[in-house]
Amino acid sequence: MASHIYDFLKLFGPVISWWCFPFERLIGALQKVNTNDHVGGPLESTIMKSQLHVANIRRWLRRSDCPEAIRQLKVLFDKCFVPTEPPEEEFKLGSHRSYIKRDGVVFSPHLTHEGNATIIYRPNSNEEPIAGRIEQIDNVVTENGTLTRLLVRAHLPLPKASYDPFRIFPDFPAKTYSTQMKDSLHVVDLDNVVAHAARFDFSHNRSVLLNLSRA
Repeated sequence: MASHIYDFLKLFGPVISWWCFPFERLIGALQKVNTNDHVGGPLESTIMKSQLHVANIRRWLRRSDCPEAIRQLKVLFDKCFVPTEPPEEEFKLGSHRSYIKRDGVVFSPHLTHEGNATIIYRPNSNEEPIAGRIEQIDNVVTENGTLTRLLVRAHLPLPKASYDPFRIFPDFPAKTYSTQMKDSLHVVDLDNVVAHAARFDFSHNRSVLLNLSRA
């Protein structure tokens, strides 16, 4: 797990945002090992050397100059025991993403990171921006490559009978919406995302959203 932190950072964002249960589970397993009190050096050294041996063997087997006889043994071994990870050349993006980074800004579904999920966006390129919440981020395979699209649930407009305290401040980039959200989802291209938004829910089912655009 520790040797793949770089990969997990790319997949899931900052360490504070994702689960550390695999670390805890490994610690629990190590605590149950019969060490005969050989701790404080020998045990840790043995574990580290074993990990390095395995990593070096796997790397050597993937080298182009690895002897063919050894490579055939690896093929037979892989048929008997399913590899824990696919070869790098066979790696494919999954259909969903836990985040997407664009121009230095990270967007995530609300179940992954609530703070990165509330956005101001255009349902279509020629429409006025509205507020919504990212429900899902999909990888869409096309003839020209893989595109990333957001599934966004929009806030319902504020009912006419409800008072918008921010309406009297036209130069302040905040707008009040209903706390309720639409049942349907908008499929949004990244180019139609304006910015993140800060959201605060207050009385009478109202939510004020502040446009955090840097422009």
